[in-house]
Amino acid sequence: MIRTSSRLLRTSTLAVLALSAGLLTSCAESEGVDTEADRDPAVFQIGMVGDETGGDPVDGGMLDVSAYTEVRSMDPVDVIANGLSGGSELAAIYDVLLRYDPEAGEYEGQLAEGVESNEDASEWTLTLRDGVTFSDGSPLDADAVVASIGRYLDNGGGQASLWSRKVGTTTATDERTVTFTLTEPWLDFPYMLATAPGMIVAPGVDKGGEFTPIGAGPFTFVHYRPGEELLLKANPDYFEGAPHLAELRFRTVQTAQGTLEVVQSGDADLGVLREPNVIKDAVDADLAGSMNVVSMGVGLIVNSREGRDTADELVRQAIAHTLDPDTIIQRSYDGVGLPGTEMFPEESTWHGAGDGPDIDLDEARELVEEAKDKGFDGTIGYLGIQKVSQNTGLAIEAMLGEVGIDVEAEYVPGAAEVIERVFVDRDFDLAGWSFGTPDAGVYPELFESFHSESSSNAGGYASDTMDGLIDDLGAATSEEEQQEILTDIQTEWNESIPAIVFGAQPELVAWGDQVGGIEPHVDSMVLYGDAWVTQ
Repeated sequence: MIRTSSRLLRTSTLAVLALSAGLLTSCAESEGVDTEADRDPAVFQIGMVGDETGGDPVDGGMLDVSAYTEVRSMDPVDVIANGLSGGSELAAIYDVLLRYDPEAGEYEGQLAEGVESNEDASEWTLTLRDGVTFSDGSPLDADAVVASIGRYLDNGGGQASLWSRKVGTTTATDERTVTFTLTEPWLDFPYMLATAPGMIVAPGVDKGGEFTPIGAGPFTFVHYRPGEELLLKANPDYFEGAPHLAELRFRTVQTAQGTLEVVQSGDADLGVLREPNVIKDAVDADLAGSMNVVSMGVGLIVNSREGRDTADELVRQAIAHTLDPDTIIQRSYDGVGLPGTEMFPEESTWHGAGDGPDIDLDEARELVEEAKDKGFDGTIGYLGIQKVSQNTGLAIEAMLGEVGIDVEAEYVPGAAEVIERVFVDRDFDLAGWSFGTPDAGVYPELFESFHSESSSNAGGYASDTMDGLIDDLGAATSEEEQQEILTDIQTEWNESIPAIVFGAQPELVAWGDQVGGIEPHVDSMVLYGDAWVTQ
């Protein structure tokens, strides 16, 4: 496998998610609309929604899933493993070392019995279950875990840079024990064992020079047909016993409304939704499901690299004081959503971090004039997709025009072209984006997106102060300390404006009343090992 290609694939997956979650639709004209967003706390909350469904467990049958996006690689190295980009699919094949319970906010054993830390969280000991095997019959022991994680790091998995920075050694202490010695304390280290690094691949996956998906999960790979389906079948040797389901099929419906309709009609059993107006319709229709709310789920990525007009902090501050989240949510989602400029909304555990930048047009005009005195020519670019992004671009043009910034909008044919401009050419000022940050993964997400040493920092933002605060967050040893540091991070954010936040974003995995046994997991993933479907 060519590592450059896999890195581009991971980047492409992230960017497609960011673009699809960003400002790509418009539901109202730019004048004469009510810009007060419909923020319903009874709808958008973390946890299970709807009534318990599915009846008693039954064996057999196929669960048909309408996925958010098509997963194009079965290798955990190549996928940003969350519920919108293939994480649930890969967890079905490989399982995870630890499972996260979103409602309890706790990790529990999955492939492993559990993990424990020393007093200051600088060393973690993972104990594996006895007798677990991969689907090819080889043992899932400590050596296999160490080898799988080493392969993930060697091949540049999406969380490899963070792991390498924080984890000094990974050692097979005995057949069932793996010891992780960290470079500094890390209270939330279990998150890594519940996501892509914790999806353990068998030692034989790379034999013959081509990746073969061999895991210890409840399902095994049958085939992937691009544009059609990913099909998995039950693993009879799964450590918890053979799954109830005989097969698990993933396919993609192109629109959120289409996904909701196929679930309601029974043409699909389960669907993954991210658009808040459609999620509200699903909840109002009494569909059951698992909901997550990610912070910084809607916004703009800003190019802060030297030579760009948006590298000037004055320009970024002016933009932040101008673009009204309520107006953006109105244009994008019929006014239904969770608008706000703060990093962490009221639905988040970390909401106490404080408020984001105020919308203050007079302040914005003063900042623009100050920037122009320094040489700013008053023009910035907005990069979007033809047809899909144009109404949103017009709204941004109108708002920024009020404070003296002219917007030169450019619309390219599709997401691939935006990916090229943002990640390869670095040729953009503003583009619609999502920095979707789950409560359980705040430090990893902030590091990847905004630390100057992260290879995933697509906006090129660099601040010694922010780097230090993010490092402090990673080394915090209590939730109280984390909350205090996040407050400092929000303060620094308001000063330096790493990106533009328009609000949080709900994510819902919804299913019909014929489905039971779905287990929620971290990052909007779900686990299918105990699922069943009645027909």
